[in-house]
Parts: sequence; C-alpha cells; structure tokens
Amino acid sequence: MKHFLPDPADLRWLVRSLDLRSFSAAAREMNVAVSVVTRGVDRLEAGYGVSLLRRSTHGLSATPEGAELAQEARALLAQMEDISAALSKQRNRVAGALRLASSQEICEELVVPCLAQLRERYPALRIELVADDRVADLVTDGIDVALRTTVGSSESVVARELGSFERRLYASPAYLRQHGEPADPHELHQHQTVTHTGQGPAVTWAFRKAGRVVDVTVRSQLAANTSALVHHALVAGAGIGMLSRPLAAADVARGHLAEVLAPFASGTAYTMYAVSLPSRRNAARVRAVIGFLQEAARQQWLLTP
Repeated sequence: MKHFLPDPADLRWLVRSLDLRSFSAAAREMNVAVSVVTRGVDRLEAGYGVSLLRRSTHGLSATPEGAELAQEARALLAQMEDISAALSKQRNRVAGALRLASSQEICEELVVPCLAQLRERYPALRIELVADDRVADLVTDGIDVALRTTVGSSESVVARELGSFERRLYASPAYLRQHGEPADPHELHQHQTVTHTGQGPAVTWAFRKAGRVVDVTVRSQLAANTSALVHHALVAGAGIGMLSRPLAAADVARGHLAEVLAPFASGTAYTMYAVSLPSRRNAARVRAVIGFLQEAARQQWLLTP
C-alpha cells in the first residue's frame, strides 16, 4: 500500500458501512448525506489504491484489504476515543458506543431484558448488540465486551467471572403428557431428543446416579445450529433437550417447560465470563458495563456468584 494518512472520519464511514452493510444506513445513523459516506470511502480507496468494499444486491461486504483496514480502524478509533476521554474533564463519564457480543439466546433471554435499566443508568452510552452462537473475535469484530462460557488459554483477553450455572434437561408439559416422563437416564433412548448441531450427531449427557457419574449418549431426532432454536423447539414440544438453567428459568416459571430427570442432575458447574481486550479494560464504558453485568448476573440471571 502507498504511504497515506487517512482521515479518521473516513475510517469511521468505512467501519459503520460494513457493520450495517449499507452506505445509506451508515449515513442515517450519523445524520449525514449518503454522499458524505461514499466520498469518504472513495478517498480511502483512492489513497490506498485498492478496492475496499464489494457492492451487491445483498449489501456491502469487505474485500480482503477492506477487512484488514476495518480491523485496524476499529482499534484506532477506539484508542482515539479513549485518549479523548482521558484528556477531557469527563474522563470517567460513561459515554460513547460499546459493542456487546453474546450468543443469540443469552442476548435475548438475559441481556435484552436488562437494557432499559442499563440505558437509564448510563443515558449517554450507545449499545450495539452482536448476537451469534459463533465465538466473536474481539479484534476483528470490534467487540468491546463479550459474554462467554469458555475462555481459550491461548487468548490474550481479560475475563471477569459473572457467576456459575448448571445445565439441565427440559421438555414441554405437552410433550411429557403425550410421551411420558423418563424415570431413569437410560430411558432417554426411548424419547425424542433435541440437540445443538455443533455437538455432532451423537451427544453424551452426564448424570449422577447412586453417587456415581453415568453417561448417556443420545442421537437426536432434531438438531439446530443455535441454542435459541433448541430452546424454542423444546417449548414447542419437539422433545427433551439440555438448556442452561438461567435461560430456561422464565419458561419454567410460565409453565412452558418442565425439568426432566432432576434427581439425576450431574451438578456440574459452568462459568459465564465477561471478556474484553487488555487495551480496552480501563475504558470507562467497558468498566461500567462489566460492572452492570456482574450485578445483573447476581440479581436477575439466577447465577451463583
């Protein structure tokens, strides 16, 4: 690439156009004319001498060079915002944009119900939710905070524990009335089961029976590629499946789901983390949101501290 010093505003147009997959959507968000956004991206392409975006009927997408530049631009823009906040009198003011990533189900069942309270506490904060069962790359996807149940040992991240939870088996009352409720883990082979496609065609569930661990492998009749779809399928009566207790709690309370084989629950604890990059952990908005999530986990999500 040529030696070229881009305008930060143009970098912002590029990033938001890719995030929203549309020049017009980026322009509406920033309350400017579409031509302002397109000219900014044109200047970047002319300055670097490469094509950064692909235009199609499905929206905008990045070329390899565009993806590389967008990744670097996200980090640069975040650093500039932090520097500005640190040098201002409002260095501890919680404001600006924060990208929060989680699985679709965690986002729908746990995060979204808390958003009104979060917005009331920090009215100058703009939250952008990124919901996907795929584990988001904090750098490439420009994520400030991610909610995860696993943290890779090779990752250079800061992980704050929000609490622990169990996974249990559930089914709808309608399914259990029609097919009966298993009295022993091995009776699951006589039932329809629902699993996540990421676990493969055969899934092993652990139980505790007479003081020892018992593993039962099931081959599901229905599999879905998101935990949210598994959850919805169980509520709809498709079979028996495994859910995190905090995510199932609301439907259990409403009578839409019932726990199955509760006396045989393994009691295995899983941990939920709020993850951020080391370079972002001192940003006021990151600290504030992680602190809020820790409160929500204790008070609203039924997680064990």
